[in-house]
Amino acid sequence: MLSNLAIRTAYSSELIILAICVFWWFVAKDLPDFVLPTPIDVLLSTIQIVTDQNTVSHIFISMTRVLLAVLIAAFISILLSVLTRMNILFQTIIENNILVVLNSFPSVGWAILGVIWFSISNGTVIFIEIMIITPFCLINCLQGFRQMDPELLEMGKSFSRNALRSFFKLQIPLAVPFIIAGVRMSYGIAWKIAIVAELFGASSGLGWLLQQAQNQSDAQSVLAICILIVILFSIIDGLLLRPFAKRYSINTMEN
Repeated sequence: MLSNLAIRTAYSSELIILAICVFWWFVAKDLPDFVLPTPIDVLLSTIQIVTDQNTVSHIFISMTRVLLAVLIAAFISILLSVLTRMNILFQTIIENNILVVLNSFPSVGWAILGVIWFSISNGTVIFIEIMIITPFCLINCLQGFRQMDPELLEMGKSFSRNALRSFFKLQIPLAVPFIIAGVRMSYGIAWKIAIVAELFGASSGLGWLLQQAQNQSDAQSVLAICILIVILFSIIDGLLLRPFAKRYSINTMEN
């Protein structure tokens, strides 16, 4: 039954993509390329980008920045969440002060500070991403620790007779589905932030390529790069993050 549902879902997704492409072609066929190129032209540009050694390096740079920022943001979020479970003072400071500041601080403020502090560099883009995506990841991590059953936690402590062991053997595994959900959300947002940050805070990456395409009024390259970003996101999410989330959510339910 599940396999049939998966097959129907896959077919539905393919039909939706096909319908979008047909509608896109119908609209674009009578318009000039600099306004809206056809799907075939954009596909050819995408292939050209991924086969050109110069542009491949920009793809690798953007991907590295995004993954590094997500990993650091996840580490910070897990660390802060763990501290909230150890001491009521830490919990008050993190939830009522640190999270509020991170969640309300203007994104453009982090971008400006990043440029001032790190100039035009990799550090600028990664810093901007970390500061903007950390609240999203942190909220999910905190939620995971909050929703644990108190009776289950007490039972775990009574069996292990060691608070630290109970924390790592019981609480952390129970929070993993929420942590992964936070990482998935942060990963998607990180791509958007990275591209915007690279527009003015870097001299390399896919965002920088978008800026070059904009300067030349090259709508075809802009669409090709955007579609490439969607593909890159889907590969990591579909092959790694989504199966990981499904696996741990199932294991948590079974345990």
